[in-house]
Amino acid sequence: MKSVKTMIAEALAAGQNTLSEYDSKRILTEYGIPATREFLTEDFADVEQAADRIGYPVALKACAAAAQHKTEMGLIELGVKDAVELKRAYDRLAPKARDLGGGILVQEMIAGSRELVMGLIRDPQFGPCVMFGLGGIFTEALGDVSFRVAPLNDQDARSMPSEIQGSKILGNMRAMAPVQTDHLSRCLRQLGQIGLDHPAISEIDVNPLIVRNGLPVAVDALVVLQTPEPQAAEEAAVSGNLDILFEPQSVAVIGASGTPHKAGNDVIKNILANDFGGKLYLVNPKGGEILGHQVYPSIQDLPDGIDLAIIILPASATPQAIRDCAAKGAKAIVMAASGFAEVDEQGQKLQQETIQAIRETGVRAIGPNTSGHTSTPHNFTSSFFPLGKIPRGKVSYIAQTGNFATHTMRYIMTGEHFGVARVLGMGNKLDVEESEVLEYYGRDPETEAIFIYLESFKRPRRFLEVARQVTRSKPVILLKGGSTAQGSRAAVAHTAALASDDRIIDGALRQAGVVRVHDYSHLILAAKGISAMPLPRGNRVSFSAPSGAMLVCMTDLCHRRWGLQVPKFEEKTRRYLQDISPPYIRIRNPVDIWPAATATGVEYAYREGTEAVLKDDNIDAVVMILMITEETGVPSMDFIVELAQRYPEKPLYVTFSGQKKHEVKLWGVDVCPEVLGPMALTPVSRMA
Repeated sequence: MKSVKTMIAEALAAGQNTLSEYDSKRILTEYGIPATREFLTEDFADVEQAADRIGYPVALKACAAAAQHKTEMGLIELGVKDAVELKRAYDRLAPKARDLGGGILVQEMIAGSRELVMGLIRDPQFGPCVMFGLGGIFTEALGDVSFRVAPLNDQDARSMPSEIQGSKILGNMRAMAPVQTDHLSRCLRQLGQIGLDHPAISEIDVNPLIVRNGLPVAVDALVVLQTPEPQAAEEAAVSGNLDILFEPQSVAVIGASGTPHKAGNDVIKNILANDFGGKLYLVNPKGGEILGHQVYPSIQDLPDGIDLAIIILPASATPQAIRDCAAKGAKAIVMAASGFAEVDEQGQKLQQETIQAIRETGVRAIGPNTSGHTSTPHNFTSSFFPLGKIPRGKVSYIAQTGNFATHTMRYIMTGEHFGVARVLGMGNKLDVEESEVLEYYGRDPETEAIFIYLESFKRPRRFLEVARQVTRSKPVILLKGGSTAQGSRAAVAHTAALASDDRIIDGALRQAGVVRVHDYSHLILAAKGISAMPLPRGNRVSFSAPSGAMLVCMTDLCHRRWGLQVPKFEEKTRRYLQDISPPYIRIRNPVDIWPAATATGVEYAYREGTEAVLKDDNIDAVVMILMITEETGVPSMDFIVELAQRYPEKPLYVTFSGQKKHEVKLWGVDVCPEVLGPMALTPVSRMA
């Protein structure tokens, strides 16, 4: 047998962009992926001999590189039972096979009622990616698939089948043996390995992959080829850590302004408001003094030994300013200007000049087109949006948008009342990019959870590698902007037609342990919850509500959207809740609390019921939905704070329904239902 590399090279030399089914399966079997028993024949005598060796019934197929969709082209005869049918099928298919420049494939018939699909596609961002899903003639119509980036480990491969909506067909069904997950996961891993080993393979389509006696068997396969382009090495990361960005000892503002509300003025006010303890130098050609600080006429006039320079100058002046600041010892640069590659061709040239200046000087730089960064443990920010004192917290942000360091940060401070550890707006990412910042946050003792907004990955595979390490110890939550599918690709194989940027990104992030969110507000609300509460030990939740409809909707959301479990209570918990409730209500998880509230009082029912659930070892997090009206009572909220303090290891979330005018005071902050709206969860801080 020819080697896989030789087979591919010969096909490309012959001008083929696909391999025949027979050759495609030879590659699969070379990698240990089971395929049908079959023989490629040239005349009827060979066909008869092959059918006798396999045993009737058999399948006949016209086999050629150009026979890409054999069913649609009428190139298949299935279930051939005897020699008479064999001759009839051969006579029909042989002329078509000759016209295509191929032969007749005689193949065993596979008995199995479950059809799956697996495939490989070479994504421009992530490289070879493996697909798995429901197969057969409805593959593209159903689109029930999951993706992972190669290489796959055993956990990656095992998790893919569980993610498809039709995953139940892989288990025991109508006396059919369950799919052997060891064998299936090995097939998926090996498919990814083929993509890594052979850059000339752009796509692989295995459809159907039929389950026979619990084992997957490739019944049909198609390999799509490409002329591999020279492998461009991924741009190496600049050496050196980011400590100088987040913990500078001396800072220069290039483009300082004495005019209120100009960027060069607001950045100074922010630095002063945050009690920066290092040295602050200002540069403006006019000289003089701004906000009590001496102003130097030029960068050349600055003293030596500056750590970080914030350049608030026009784009055209930025490259030379970088060189001048580096000459004064600056090791890090924040470039605020816009007008680079995001604008026009001239901006693109200017961006290249800026990159050259960064490389020549060896500085670490964020931006351009950034709104700055924040490091509350160091009492520092380079943001030029009016923020004032930024509260310190335990969550950190990476943002490919200017608004997180500006108006979103202002909203968090004034509307959501939690603090941050680090915030970095990356801008055009000429130097510092997301994977490096993620790695820094991963080892940062001040950061307990990481939130990311990205529109593009600069070094996609490096990002996944870093994320996979960081998520072992810290939660990483990401919103991907610009992720909607651009429509099906014009492709030969099902795999490419089913792939989209969003599906591949979804699989890649799951693989790396990153939690993906789809709403911008969740980057704030989830951070608020993590800031105030401990992380739950598991995914088992309980909630109490004054309405059965709320309980039904919350349960649906838990199972369908969030992957959370709503388990049974321990028997002692269930009995206690039943004891404080009227006999007509049957208590279970989730808890319809209102019958108990009408019998014993709102505050008593919620306090006793919630504490019983917090004690339950089957529950990891508790949600309390309060109804507050003048007629039903406005209870004191002190008991909620007391419960949060008494059970600090379990998160307790509270939301409100009822009369909007009532304000509830929690941890010294007014939380108004009118602002939150129904079902908006409010974390109860352990420090209340």
